[in-house]
Amino acid sequence: MQAFRKSALVVALGLSVVGAMAGEIVSTRVFATGTVNSAGGLNARALQNIGVAEGTGRIANSSVVVISAGNTAVGVGSATARQDIGRVTGNGQILNSLIVANGVNNLSAGLFSTAEQKIGFADGNGRVLGSSINATGAFNTAAGVRATAVQQIGGAQGNGVLAGATVLSTAAINSAGGLLSTAEQRIGVAR
Repeated sequence: MQAFRKSALVVALGLSVVGAMAGEIVSTRVFATGTVNSAGGLNARALQNIGVAEGTGRIANSSVVVISAGNTAVGVGSATARQDIGRVTGNGQILNSLIVANGVNNLSAGLFSTAEQKIGFADGNGRVLGSSINATGAFNTAAGVRATAVQQIGGAQGNGVLAGATVLSTAAINSAGGLLSTAEQRIGVAR
């Protein structure tokens, strides 16, 4: 009986580890409207993930549609706002999928402010294949002494590759304001 309990425990632990490793979104429809995420205070951090696969990544044969999403971090010291929509990390890949973001805002305001917005973006070993990325009215803003704003729409990073993909961006605004500010905007870029 005790051997059975130990075996059951080993199997349960093995399954929990396997479940924690995967990050796929496959043959799925994700719709989000009017989502708001905010953090305020000393060293505020706001993270908004919508249709995001991490770990070994992969979004395949899926749709991620976001209309009106706001993410805000306001803090006295370091404020960080990160908004990810239809993004994969780790070993990347967005395959035969549709990513739409309309009226999305990411704002960070604080002394050492950082705002990062990624829409339809594959990190790690990159790749965006046979997919359509559409961003309309995407705003990314960092305000503070050392403000940094990075906006990336429809791209692949870390061994790059964009193939058979359509990237459409209308009214994408990325801005940084502050003493040592930096603004980087990448649309349809493979690196």
